[in-house]
Amino acid sequence: MPVTSPSDNLPAEQQRNDARRNREAILRAARELFAESADVAMCEVARRAGVGQATLYRNFPDRSALAAEVLSEHVERVAELAEQHAGDPDAFFVLLRTLVEMMTHVYALSELARADVCVGTRLEQERQRIAELLKAPLADAKAVGSLRRDAAIDDVFLVLLMARGAMERAPGATARAAAVTRVLTLALDGLVPANARG
Repeated sequence: MPVTSPSDNLPAEQQRNDARRNREAILRAARELFAESADVAMCEVARRAGVGQATLYRNFPDRSALAAEVLSEHVERVAELAEQHAGDPDAFFVLLRTLVEMMTHVYALSELARADVCVGTRLEQERQRIAELLKAPLADAKAVGSLRRDAAIDDVFLVLLMARGAMERAPGATARAAAVTRVLTLALDGLVPANARG
């Protein structure tokens, strides 16, 4: 006799709504936990999300899949922002600020990527996606003179590496956020031509 759960007796539409709410709760819990540490136990994600272990594993078979999804969510927000600011000469700086601020949220995920091939592979895929998203805004900013003519996509990733390095010595989330803000300030001083500074 097949095992059933209480939700199996619900109408299909309600089951879909419940499944969507559960997935959102899991991702919300994972975002919070991964912002604090790379060492996140799946049982802790389930507890914080308020779902059972079976529901958690039905959505994400392991921690790697969950971490990769959280990482992709962050990059998806950058993609949405890039679309909203398409053609805006200031789009490059909007995206750069967003990417640097994002580092505080994915700090633990980048730690996990060093030890987890699945997360590391997704991180590299998302890095390539970010590079594509930045191409047009970078060219537009250079064309209007708000960005150094010799600025390149690699410079953006250098800034992100500097932000990551600054966070390594920062004790706690507040200190990491302050370190990232300082890195962004210094980076903008180097990327903006002297004659374009206010």
